[in-house]
Amino acid sequence: MQSKFSPETYENLLNSKIQQFNTTLIINKKNLIYNAKYISEICNNTIIAPVIKSDAYGLGVIAITKIYTKLGFKNFFVGNLNEAIKVRKSFKNINIFILNCGMPFNLNTLKKHKLIPVINNMSQLINFTNLVSNRFPCIIHIDTGMNRLGINFSEILSSETNIKFKNLNIKYLMSHLACAEDKNNILNKTQLIKLEKIKNFFISRTGTRIKTSIANSSGIFLGKKFFLDLVRPGAAFLGINPSSSEPNHFKNVLYLYSHVLQSHLAQKSTTVGYGASYKLKKKSRLATISVGYSNGLSRLLSNIGSVFINDKEAKIVGRISMDLSVVDITDFEETAVKIGDPVEIFGNNRSLEEFAKLNKTIPYEIICQVSKNANKKIIF
Repeated sequence: MQSKFSPETYENLLNSKIQQFNTTLIINKKNLIYNAKYISEICNNTIIAPVIKSDAYGLGVIAITKIYTKLGFKNFFVGNLNEAIKVRKSFKNINIFILNCGMPFNLNTLKKHKLIPVINNMSQLINFTNLVSNRFPCIIHIDTGMNRLGINFSEILSSETNIKFKNLNIKYLMSHLACAEDKNNILNKTQLIKLEKIKNFFISRTGTRIKTSIANSSGIFLGKKFFLDLVRPGAAFLGINPSSSEPNHFKNVLYLYSHVLQSHLAQKSTTVGYGASYKLKKKSRLATISVGYSNGLSRLLSNIGSVFINDKEAKIVGRISMDLSVVDITDFEETAVKIGDPVEIFGNNRSLEEFAKLNKTIPYEIICQVSKNANKKIIF
């Protein structure tokens, strides 16, 4: 679901000093809030814990978490201990779960900052139960079929005598779906059944009710039976379609812009860029723009990709450089393109997902790549 910028937005871009940066990543707060409320409506009886790992997908974890907390979210997943401490310093009254806590566990740090580790393997589980007492809170990650992180049920059974269950305060048993974007994949149901079986085992050993979580953004759209007690959306907040077979019900949140550095006339039969890979077939007007492969514009798009200037498509000619590219603006009116004009890489005219496909990758990688060097600006 696209949400077009108004003409005033271009004025805002020009006034936001985008020329001080190669690229500016616009974060549409209004659309982010819309997506969050849409998820809340779907999961209205389930705890929603936004995933804010990798600096909230590179968007700025403090700024993004501030938006989420104002919407009432109180539970969050981060990638590591360092991220958790950073978030805790700004947010005192939320639950922070650490997906990859490392070993050995730094209990003093966990206690000091009130952080909850996710235990991903048997070594961690045995180490943790030997270190803690008084039912220290944790999440136990169960591998139900992804073979990435998590404890296999057979490992638990074989090491059961070494696990001090009485020392655990298991907030959740969690697992991760391998094929959630494909609602017809049988592995989804298989993983759900496995998690239920393991939950019953832990109930029998701890004597307490055990809550569970398996759904990421895509898992939410497999149906209510996958909601369990807690869901962990991340990319859906940003407007990325969680389903490979359904239309996207979310609004676009991210818009990447560069700007025009110069324009000039180039003669017929001359070449453009490194390696002289593109030869002009006629006298052409070219514009050099402030974006390259260091900003997330892949060299795969050399001579075949395009950008948008004032909502009109301009073809990339020549090889994409580290922080520069050249586009053909011959078909534009002579005065239509000026130095400093915003250049859309993705946003109104091309979604992030469409741009990712052109780059032969996924939106997650694009976000993490472009956010490294981009000026980030939250609007609306």
